[in-house]
Amino acid sequence: MFERILLPLDGSELAETAIPYAEELAGQLGSEIVLYHVYGREHQQQEHMHQAYLNRLAESVKSNIKKGQRKGAEVKVTTKVEAGEPAENICNLVDKNKVDLIIMTAVSTSGHKIGKMLGSVTDHLCRTVPIPVMLIRLQNAPRTGGKGRLINHLLLPQDGSELSKLALPVGEELASKLKASVTLFQMARKIVPFYDPMGNSVYINYTQFDEDEKKRVGDDMIALEKELKEKGLDVTNVVTSGFDAAGEIIDVCKRIGIDLVVMSTHGRSGLGRWVLGSVAEKMLRHGETPLLLVHARAN
Repeated sequence: MFERILLPLDGSELAETAIPYAEELAGQLGSEIVLYHVYGREHQQQEHMHQAYLNRLAESVKSNIKKGQRKGAEVKVTTKVEAGEPAENICNLVDKNKVDLIIMTAVSTSGHKIGKMLGSVTDHLCRTVPIPVMLIRLQNAPRTGGKGRLINHLLLPQDGSELSKLALPVGEELASKLKASVTLFQMARKIVPFYDPMGNSVYINYTQFDEDEKKRVGDDMIALEKELKEKGLDVTNVVTSGFDAAGEIIDVCKRIGIDLVVMSTHGRSGLGRWVLGSVAEKMLRHGETPLLLVHARAN
């Protein structure tokens, strides 16, 4: 699935917090990791220093992956250093080379968390590249030398549309290869009560409408849960009622201990369903859990 993982690094410890996630995925999926660094053209005379930095990291990454792999498994870690602008260079690299996944820390160069202000490079890549992007939150950064697995429990949000299901194959394969459990999630949208400004009295049982919608969504989730269980996955489902799908997802992640949210982007839903594109936007800015965005154009 992810044969080549691109890991952009800017020389900061913040950016390096994404490395353990790349190591875990590469070790379990057999992926190649490409450590990538872009420096300003005005610093071209220091290229050898940037290359030396990546070389040191590459040796460390290789060693860490080997510790978690079966004996004899091949570990491939490569490096690439270029002058230019990070966002532009990364997009060009994705276009010209076979890159299947980008993993990066969700902070800006000034250190602001993504919940407050998206870093310009992160923002640009999430909206532009047609491949999955995994964002690691600073508050979830693993400690160096940790022995526990990082990804044990996945959340796969759905909205009932076919486009929202585009992330399912990615989530399924990750869960299978990482031996992680899966929770399916969908929010049943509540109906906004209508009040006649003319004061006409018309009784509408909104509670019954909401209960019927939650049951319909629950039946869909049970059917999908059964389908994934037949594939050998450890699956449960959560259905909530509300108006703010992103807020519901964030609450569920905290409540049941989710390690990674896997969802599609630009999946516009039909009438009465939340728009997955807008939910992904809110998750980018306000979520606290690592997030894997699967772009609809990647399928």
